[in-house]
Amino acid sequence: MRTVFVAGASGFIGQALIKRLLQETDNRVIAVSRVERESDHPRLTWKKCDLFSLKDLNESLEGCDSAYYLVHSMLPSAALTQGEFYDFDLLLADNFARACRKASVGHVIYLSGIVPETQQMSWHLKSRLEVEETFRLMLPRVTTIRASLIIGPKGSSFTILKRLVERLPFMLCPSWADTSFQPVDLGDMLNVLIRCLDDETVQNQTFDVAQPEVLTYRELIERTAKMMGKVARIIRLNWIPLGLSRFWVALITQTTKDLVFPLVMSLRYPMIVRESHRWPYPADVSTPIGESLRRALSEKVQGKFMGFVPTQHYVRSIQRLPMPNHHSAEWATKEYFNFLPQLFFFLIKAEVQGNFCKFYLLRKSWTLLTLEKSVERSTPDRQLLYVRGGMLATAHPRARLEIREVLGGKYLITAIHEFYPSLPWFVYIYTQAIAHVWTMRRFGVFLDSNRKTI
Repeated sequence: MRTVFVAGASGFIGQALIKRLLQETDNRVIAVSRVERESDHPRLTWKKCDLFSLKDLNESLEGCDSAYYLVHSMLPSAALTQGEFYDFDLLLADNFARACRKASVGHVIYLSGIVPETQQMSWHLKSRLEVEETFRLMLPRVTTIRASLIIGPKGSSFTILKRLVERLPFMLCPSWADTSFQPVDLGDMLNVLIRCLDDETVQNQTFDVAQPEVLTYRELIERTAKMMGKVARIIRLNWIPLGLSRFWVALITQTTKDLVFPLVMSLRYPMIVRESHRWPYPADVSTPIGESLRRALSEKVQGKFMGFVPTQHYVRSIQRLPMPNHHSAEWATKEYFNFLPQLFFFLIKAEVQGNFCKFYLLRKSWTLLTLEKSVERSTPDRQLLYVRGGMLATAHPRARLEIREVLGGKYLITAIHEFYPSLPWFVYIYTQAIAHVWTMRRFGVFLDSNRKTI
């Protein structure tokens, strides 16, 4: 009996996968969630785990043989999140790869997206490729399954499409309505994911998975409407910017823009299976689209896609910065301690004593922020500093700043996690939060100038 880890277990694919794993295999399953969950199955263990925490992941992955990675970070993970979703995705992938490597996980199966045959693509698709690259660089055995829209109840993309059909008497669509793609049935996708666990002939490779039929988004909308007893009236207006259509999609479907915007911006690119990467077992993906639609429409989905909403006001802020050649995250952290007083030379001073760094305003008695370096958990390519207090912070055991190298040192990621500001929340959002992002951008310029002078 092997132990299989499922990251993204609370999503609609993760939940369905766990059910099939328990029904069709004798494996033990470790599933993780941000909140405590109980298990009613002897081979299923739910663990509370924040995927942004390397410590949590290290503990959760201990003893696991294989792992599924079904994570996409487009929804908010804190009361205030700062940064681009693709930087969040990159950090999560780097976290996961580091933890898998430490736990000696032998095989990782990643659900990615079909890549269009073009040099240009949306950041939603670029992000999937960066996750793939992260895993290939850091892990010994990775199987990548690429898909476009997965048709199934509770799937975010299909539910958005369904709500458009339900709520609009007609749709004004730009050119994306006639973009070609190949969807896949949820059950068929589960066939593929489960086969990857044991079939060594498909492991450590990349495959495109989809139903055989090619159709356009317009055709899928029309078929969905017909099965719902409605008529889809689609008016194509090429002059409508794609960026504008994402706003009305979010409004009509009551879906957060954090989820809608990246998805809509990917609709301009055809997602067609490449023959050289086609899944080698046609019977696994043979469900007709009509049957997929019938199954997906059989279950009613209510509520909004809002993501994790914490009960406390804490901050997560992630920025991607240039990485000067021949330097490390350890070097960048030291430079940051020198850079900040230079940027605010008339106000802020910094003092480093042993593993502590204090930033103070004008005089040492007015401490703004105190950081303590974790010597045990810091490495040259990842520096971890805990927030220990100061006038701008409320001390919390998990509040931390980390500076790490990603993609083999190609970029630097700076991240603040679970930071609890001492300022009133409304005041913090429009003062300190804005100042932090501006400061990190200036630090990025500083690092870039170092890279150009080397």
